[in-house]
Amino acid sequence: MKFNEKLDILLNRRNIKRVEFAEKVGITYRAFAYYISDNRTPRRSVLERIARELNVTPEFLLDDSMEINLSKEEKLIRRISARNESSPETAKLTAEATKFLSQSKGLFAGNALSEEDKYDLMRCLTEIYEDSRKDKK
Repeated sequence: MKFNEKLDILLNRRNIKRVEFAEKVGITYRAFAYYISDNRTPRRSVLERIARELNVTPEFLLDDSMEINLSKEEKLIRRISARNESSPETAKLTAEATKFLSQSKGLFAGNALSEEDKYDLMRCLTEIYEDSRKDKK
């Protein structure tokens, strides 16, 4: 896994905005954008500040053979992005899927819904999925 991919995943996991992160490590957002887009690799001093802020080692960030264990949610988002790479709708689809997963996680994790409501919600989602599959047959 490449440096920029690790950086993106670690920032998303911590819910850190890129502009804020750049400020935290003492670099411009423009410089950070080069790193996240895989156009440049940071100098050692900057790399060390990035690693420290993300609680990883610089070696981990730079070693492409070292992977991050992805959650099912992260794998799904990456798969959606990869499949729709050439489509102009990619960013929108990925953002919608991420938002949906985040909201769903909140609904299931919180105490706002009873266990019965959570079960019914899951049944409704399954039904929506099954109905969409019937339309394609």
